Amino acid sequence: MKLFTSFFVMFYTFGCTYGLNCYTCTDTSYDGEAAETCFTTVSGTTPSTACTADSGTTVYYCSTKFTVDDGVTTGVVRGCAASTSDEDTHSDAVPTADRCITALDAIGNPTATTECYYHCSTPDNCNTENTASLKQCPNDCNIGSSQGSCNYITGVCVCASGWSGTDCNTAVTSTSSGASRKCVQCNSEIDSGCTTSTTSVDCPGTQAYCSTRTSTIFDGSDAVIRTVTTKACTSDFKAVDQCVFNDIYTDSPISDTSVGYSEFNCFSTCDTDDCNTNTADGVINGNEAVVLQCVVCSDTTGAGTCNTATARQACPSGSTHCKHTAIYLISDRVDLSYAADPEFKLVSVVRQCATAAVTSQCTEASVGSLSFKKVTCTETCQGDGCNVGWPARPECITCSSHLIYDTDDYDQCLENPPMAAACTYPYEAYCVIQESGKKKGSRKSVEGYPRRITRGCFHSDIGTACSTYTPRDTEMESCNRTCTTDGCNVGSGSSIPFQTMITVVAFAILGKLTQI
Repeated sequence: MKLFTSFFVMFYTFGCTYGLNCYTCTDTSYDGEAAETCFTTVSGTTPSTACTADSGTTVYYCSTKFTVDDGVTTGVVRGCAASTSDEDTHSDAVPTADRCITALDAIGNPTATTECYYHCSTPDNCNTENTASLKQCPNDCNIGSSQGSCNYITGVCVCASGWSGTDCNTAVTSTSSGASRKCVQCNSEIDSGCTTSTTSVDCPGTQAYCSTRTSTIFDGSDAVIRTVTTKACTSDFKAVDQCVFNDIYTDSPISDTSVGYSEFNCFSTCDTDDCNTNTADGVINGNEAVVLQCVVCSDTTGAGTCNTATARQACPSGSTHCKHTAIYLISDRVDLSYAADPEFKLVSVVRQCATAAVTSQCTEASVGSLSFKKVTCTETCQGDGCNVGWPARPECITCSSHLIYDTDDYDQCLENPPMAAACTYPYEAYCVIQESGKKKGSRKSVEGYPRRITRGCFHSDIGTACSTYTPRDTEMESCNRTCTTDGCNVGSGSSIPFQTMITVVAFAILGKLTQI
């Protein structure tokens, strides 16, 4: 990337932000007819709605949700979604990955209802996925035995804890050491403190899960007759937290045959030691022991195998953060009159689960009297799969406009740049903008002269300033801008104007949930 530096003070102007438009429709009875445009969006036919403006921690984005019952697509919902009230109940950020969630009917012949969610934030009406986007798994993933479910986005079985294999039919021992799972084990009928008990003991066998169940019996007038809480070890995964209504009871021990009784059962299942201390209430509200998932890989030779890794693994009990560390060697640079990249060698990249936070930073150490340094960058974050990209380095917008002559026509890189992404190299500590060829004090092009903007990553600070020049009695300017936060190189070289401001706001939510 060829960038040039100028040294005049510049100022920022902030404009307004415009809401995103999303296709908005619902169809709950799919039979493959061409008229069902909600399943295959048609511009001008499928309704479009402007989302509510972002407010506080709430960011709006476009969503497509397909409902699949036992492998058959039955429904679709498209529209604007709020980051604070979407399917991801453990975060207020916009989900960073498409995913499927499966619930298994707990009564009678089990039916697997899977909801697959797609997310996007640009451009307008980007939620165009159709049923062809869904992929069937090669088998039923043993869903009937609660061993797995199909992820229709990837076409791969997702196995429940305790099971593995392409069809989730291989049992996995509860712990790698062969030790027993530790769970709270009590019943409120005989243990008065069972509801709030947090005391765990070894399970009697090789059960892989802990469970909490609350059963409430009520009569026809909705009066509660009895509530029983049971905490125990189990070999069967039911759900993270789910409730069902059971049959009517008129027999012993409730023997009054003139009155009908119903039972409301809530159950919560988890797969780590000491995890069933919660209340089962059918609401996934944060009191469940949801295991943190981090990207886990180790490249200790600098081969690059972990550079772009995104595959997640469940973390061990006690993990609170995801961590990533990158170590590299880089030559000393003192002459910045040219834009060549520095000499660089990757040493190692490690991504892992962690039990404590570390300071987000890059530290340099000289290597003897040689003219290069060893740099160690490390960072922790909180949020499933957040330890991607380069630690302690910003993610930047990268694009370059076409040359524009004699016109102020729309330019994608200038007006609607792509989302920020991880830079190519760990030493790229800056996000930059270089813009040239505009009339001084305005956003206008000058007839007969090229107009161009470049956004990207860079290893050095190119300055933040504008310089002027006057060809043919027309004052023109070239501007550079340098910044160091995720998605900050939005707007123009001399300001952050109008709708492009939404890009940096959206990316701040889409990015790492909590950087430390």
